Amino acid sequence: MQIKRILLIFLLFVSVKFVYADQLAWITEDQAIQTVDYFKEKKIKNVILWCACCDNDEKMKIKVTRIYYKSIENQPYFQVWIEGKDKDGKKLKQGVDLAYVHIKKDGEWHSVGTVMGFQCDPCTKSFKF
Repeated sequence: MQIKRILLIFLLFVSVKFVYADQLAWITEDQAIQTVDYFKEKKIKNVILWCACCDNDEKMKIKVTRIYYKSIENQPYFQVWIEGKDKDGKKLKQGVDLAYVHIKKDGEWHSVGTVMGFQCDPCTKSFKF
């Protein structure tokens, strides 16, 4: 009986970790277009990539040089991609989860997912950096 409880607790813990993974990595084409258009309209040049839900994930500030979206092969979804450079000038090119991409708005950093009104839990409130 005790082993079953331990196993159940372990499974619940593991499943909660996966609930937060990839919330807004694969999105609709409309969401992808809205996001890219928002970045271009607001002339957003810096983002912070940070998964507050993830253990030991550090905030990484990126100077954005390009934002676009691509379709997911054999799926009816799309993903936003960011190209840019980190503080050391190292180039970055990756698909992102909008729940964990943060932009500066009104003096604080906010999750792009929440700014865009997409359903997500970035596991953090807005923050200063």
